[in-house]
Amino acid sequence: MARVRCEFSKMFAQRRGSAMVEAAFVLPLVIFLIMAIFEAGRAWMDYNLLQNAVREGARFAAIKPNLQQNDTAVLARIDSMLQVGGITSSSGAVIYTNPLQTGRLVRVRATINFVPLVSVLFPGGTIPLETEVITRYEV
Repeated sequence: MARVRCEFSKMFAQRRGSAMVEAAFVLPLVIFLIMAIFEAGRAWMDYNLLQNAVREGARFAAIKPNLQQNDTAVLARIDSMLQVGGITSSSGAVIYTNPLQTGRLVRVRATINFVPLVSVLFPGGTIPLETEVITRYEV
């Protein structure tokens, strides 16, 4: 009986050692994959927030009397929408063809820099996210 216990404990120790080696190989890959999924989700969330802010800015530009090229009120509206989501800086543009008349197209564009939390996944530092909305001028 003692001999059976001894061989069983040796076999169990060998299995435990191989499981530790397998975990040492697989665990970093699993952690890297989970972190990459997390960062992709954050980038997607920021891009959706940017799209909604630019859409709101385009709605505001479509009904704003005396709209100007790169109108500061429209860009401030976009920035305020982004600040609600925690994004502090953006660059934007309001573009239209002269003369501005009812029915003409107005293009509103904005760009933000997505900063990953884990710089190992994205060694470049920041990832620019840009979107634009084209709408008709209604005034």
